[in-house]
Formats: sequence, structure tokens, C-alpha cells
Amino acid sequence: MKKLLFALPFLFLLGSVFAQENIPLIQVEGTSELSIMPDEALMFINLSEKALKVSEATNALNKKTKSIEDALKKTRVSGYTFTVDNYFVNVNRVYSNNSSKDSGYVAAQTIKVRVKIAEQNLVKITEALHQTTDMTYNVQFQVSDALRKSSAAKLLELAIADAKSKAEVIAKSLGLSKLQVHNVTYTSGNNNYMPVMRNAKAMLAMDTSESYQEPTFSLEEQKLNDRVMVSFSFSK
Repeated sequence: MKKLLFALPFLFLLGSVFAQENIPLIQVEGTSELSIMPDEALMFINLSEKALKVSEATNALNKKTKSIEDALKKTRVSGYTFTVDNYFVNVNRVYSNNSSKDSGYVAAQTIKVRVKIAEQNLVKITEALHQTTDMTYNVQFQVSDALRKSSAAKLLELAIADAKSKAEVIAKSLGLSKLQVHNVTYTSGNNNYMPVMRNAKAMLAMDTSESYQEPTFSLEEQKLNDRVMVSFSFSK
């Protein structure tokens, strides 16, 4: 008798599982797409200095960095960040005619400037770099973390609304009623935010013999998409 009582709950649970598997369902995929513009620029400025002594190379490099930092402050652009990384000092090894010769040291580092894309902000910073010191740099336009998160939420809302709309069309066409969400399957959208790069080489001084023109930047929209699978139960 005890064995029979033990088996009854198990059979009831097993029956419930089979009943759930046999629930009539409409399974649809909801999709969404948004076009957004990059809202921040990330500038990578590469600096290097050579000298016979380590102290001379590093001092010259530090002066370059300070001159750039001071020039950016004079632009009065607010809200940008200025960071330095990839700092290193190596032997300056010169290769010639299948042989090498050590000639002092080379110190180098990368400066990163992150700024919100706003009217004239990027132009002012670029002009300041052009007039400061010898360097190379590139500009990367990208989507900020805040915009990325808000866009992801909007994309998911649109995908869910699309799934619901498709299920309602199917139900109406087949004469079904009482749609209810039975299951939702979602994996985060695989959006690759491909930054747009712009390369430039800064000059020691601006050529005043030619008419000056402000630098121009053309931003490109990024297409973001998402998808979600939703199962609806229904009544005939």
C-alpha cells in the first residue's frame, strides 16, 4: 500500500509534464532594429622621444604630455577625460646592413582623450593637438555605455512587441483566442559596435600661408538589432 501511495504523486507529476508538452502553442520570433549615431569620440595620441640617457628621454616625453594636457585645458571643453597608459622605455636599437647598434633610449606612451560628441568640442580639441607638438593620433567614434544600455532596453521592448503582434495575426487568421505567454527564450543581442576610425598626423605648426579650414568629421549610423522567441498558448 505504501508503494502505491508513493507511486501516485510520481505518476501525477509525470502526467503533468506530458500535459504541458501537449499544450497547443504558437511560437514566434520577435525581431527589432535601431539606427543610432555614435555619441562619443576616443582619441589615441601616440608620443615618443629618443635620447642618449633614460632620464633625458623620459623628461622630454613628460614635457610633451604636459603640453598636450595644458593645451586641452585651454580649449575650455568640459566633460572630457585624459588618461595615459602603455608607458615604456626601451633601448633604441638601430639596424643597418645586417647589424644592430644601440643608440640611447626611446620612451613612449599613449594618451587617451574621451569626449562627448557635441558641436565644436571635437574641432577645438583637434585644433589644440595640431598646434601643440609632433605626434600621431587617431579618432575612434563609438557608442557610450549609457547609450548602449538604453538602446538595448529599447531593442528588447520592440522585439517583444513584434513577437506579440505576429502571434495576434496568426491567432486571428486561424480563429484562435485567449493568447497567453507560455515561454520566453532570450539571449542578449549580439551587436558588434564597430568603431569608425579616423587617422591623422599632427603638424608642428599650422601653415598660415594657406587659408585655414576647420577639420570635418562625418559620423556613420550604426544598425543594432535584437531577437526573442516567445511561445503563446491559445484556445480554439
